[in-house]
Amino acid sequence: MEVPMQCSLWESVLELTKVAQEKGGDPLVWAIQVSSCLSSSGVSLPSLELANFLISHICWENNLPIAWKFLEKALVLKIVSPIIVFPLLSSRVIQNRHLRPAAYRLYMELLRRHIFTLKIHVNMQSYKKILNFLDSVLHLTEVFGMHADEPGVLVVEIIFSIVWQLLDASLDDEGLLQLTPEKKSRWPTKTEDMEIDGCIADMERNEHKERLKNLNTLLAIELIGAVLTK
Repeated sequence: MEVPMQCSLWESVLELTKVAQEKGGDPLVWAIQVSSCLSSSGVSLPSLELANFLISHICWENNLPIAWKFLEKALVLKIVSPIIVFPLLSSRVIQNRHLRPAAYRLYMELLRRHIFTLKIHVNMQSYKKILNFLDSVLHLTEVFGMHADEPGVLVVEIIFSIVWQLLDASLDDEGLLQLTPEKKSRWPTKTEDMEIDGCIADMERNEHKERLKNLNTLLAIELIGAVLTK
């Protein structure tokens, strides 16, 4: 019975999200409803599964302002953890930054608000589960050649990997990545060729793209500087 119950739970969360999205509902009300739904089903919060659900929901069929507001409110109310959200977003948004410049911008705005809270979001009760999940997303053991046995090490690896991805993306955008010794990024930062469907239309129109791309590069550099000075 466990599998059907889990399916029913996430179907309920999806329905809550779709209804709130279609009606332009208050993100706070949505977050409270989702939190209550998960808690009543015995799901501990913050929820790794909810973070995965929300990122999958946004990327890319629901790349809408209100969906990003739901994600922001979930972070604020601590029903999802930034230690899960940012690696998932990084793996999807950075390589699509030219096709989805608004999403890249929103991703970096979330980073600026929440990245320095990572150290307080390591749940020791589910640490091994979190570690294994993040290793599958960022391949931390392969990249750093070590297993993050301590939460502090994991947080450093996550922050370093995000900064590394932003730096490589910025170098690539400025045509400088090939001047590095490796001549390519360790991360999937190259933009993918795919059809643009016009999500977040006002920001994704062609006349805005180049300007937003340049602004995004500047913001990425500012974020890198902010992290390095902390």
